[in-house]
Amino acid sequence: MSEDKTTERNAGKQVHSERKAKQTYTKRNEDFMFRLTKELNENDKLSEEKKEEALQDTKLRLLEGQLKGETAKQIYGTPTDRVKEIIEGPKKTPVETKYWMKALDNGMVFLMIFALMFGIMMIFQPKSVTSEPGPAGITAMLAISIIGGACAPFLTDRLQPTSKKKERQSIWKTIGMATGMILVWMVAYMLFSSLPQSLNPILPFEAYLVLAAVLFVVRMWFKRRYHVTGGFM
Repeated sequence: MSEDKTTERNAGKQVHSERKAKQTYTKRNEDFMFRLTKELNENDKLSEEKKEEALQDTKLRLLEGQLKGETAKQIYGTPTDRVKEIIEGPKKTPVETKYWMKALDNGMVFLMIFALMFGIMMIFQPKSVTSEPGPAGITAMLAISIIGGACAPFLTDRLQPTSKKKERQSIWKTIGMATGMILVWMVAYMLFSSLPQSLNPILPFEAYLVLAAVLFVVRMWFKRRYHVTGGFM
């Protein structure tokens, strides 16, 4: 029984395709197919079988679009665009970068910069760092980087030209939010930098440089793994 239903469905699809094949093109779609066929024949990257398959798929899609009033340009753009799509495959839908991804990414950037900066300073000016830990202490570095990473996405999302949030927010609200985030980060910076050395120890310069190198590698992997876009770097 199920085999009969499957056969009926396949037959229905075949009849539907045959009906489309009997349709005639509009003038613009006919010109599109002519130019597409020419460009495909001039292309050496595709096999003849692939070209024929692509032409049939395009033909059926155009005929289907005609019934809805769609033009070839609306569906595929130019014939060159269609050839590029056939070779490279359909465009992938961009992966949304979630807030926690942006926060973690920016946090790693802050920590990497601090680790590299203080690691180098401890090589050339060790006394200026060890006499008063401040932000060079590992506790302060971690806390300041985490808070900075958490605040940064709110700013970058509104400063990017394509941001939808920026379109909804007024310029004064954006400036106010940016000022507030910067103040929060500065207060955190001062508070954690004032911690005593017992709670905010300084690591050897080698540890800071290794930490910076490890964070660089981990961040590159993280961005590729989760397709993270934006950020400070």
